[in-house]
Amino acid sequence: MNIDYVERHFTDLHTGDADCFEAMASVVLTYQREHNSVYRRWSHAATYMPVAAFKYAPVTCFPPEEADIVFKSSGTGSGRSSLHYVRRLSVYERAVRVHFEAVFGRGPFTLVAHLPNYLDTGRNSSLVYMVDCLIRAYGDAKSGFFLNDTALLEEAIQHCHGERSPLLLFGAAFGLLHLVEKRTWKLPVGARVIETGGMKTFRKEICRNELHRRLADGFAVPKSQVWSEYGMCELMSQAWAQGSSVYFPPPWMHFRVVNHLDSTDEMPEGRPGTLAVLDLANMHSVSAILTEDVAVKRGAGFEILGRVSQSDLRGCNFLVDGT
Repeated sequence: MNIDYVERHFTDLHTGDADCFEAMASVVLTYQREHNSVYRRWSHAATYMPVAAFKYAPVTCFPPEEADIVFKSSGTGSGRSSLHYVRRLSVYERAVRVHFEAVFGRGPFTLVAHLPNYLDTGRNSSLVYMVDCLIRAYGDAKSGFFLNDTALLEEAIQHCHGERSPLLLFGAAFGLLHLVEKRTWKLPVGARVIETGGMKTFRKEICRNELHRRLADGFAVPKSQVWSEYGMCELMSQAWAQGSSVYFPPPWMHFRVVNHLDSTDEMPEGRPGTLAVLDLANMHSVSAILTEDVAVKRGAGFEILGRVSQSDLRGCNFLVDGT
């Protein structure tokens, strides 16, 4: 088995394929230590590399100029944006589609998205690119993006009432909240509202449970039909929460909840810690990432509680400039 095999077959993994995952992970981590100088320097100290490293240097196993695209984060918090150099968009799109189909089905859907701020970044926003990929693969003629003009959403609602197409409304958390603060909506039976986070970037923080309650009331859907997506610029894969607070990753992305101060110390189920992930889809950048999210393990999934305080990595200049 080599890295080319992993690239071709990582999406063939199924839940419970522990031996196959570990074999692929061993190939990927070895490849990254050999070809990614940033990760090689960090892996002498710990397996999981702090996600903040993406803010300070190209984190790649290949010459950065060969990237198909560079995903850019919003830069909230420290003001410095993360840059994720994606070697092949085909790998990203396959990871997006395979897990989406496993969770949502193949559609077609009427898929509309409200992503203020993110659209300013265009296709260099991984979230915008992901939703556009889903629209291209599974969306019908009434699908698309909208900002201040809500005519697209209104037409989609009418279309779904008549055609019985499933409506999926994607949106940044506070963008969706702004929609329901302006007026009350009545989405069709079976519609799902999928919030994609962004709760820290607008006015004030709000807990996810309260957000979902407001969205359910404002869009006239059961709270069980308000779903969530967990993703970031630095990860090629997403986890989905299906009407609850618990996110479930795809079979090629494993996670642990670890001690805030020692990523080798795994926390027991129900005890909060920092979320660490190993995403095989990140094979050409870094797969083992220590996020800046506080989480708890819930069975085969995880719940996000908030952000790690003072989460910006100290000494990143040493990490990326050392030898």
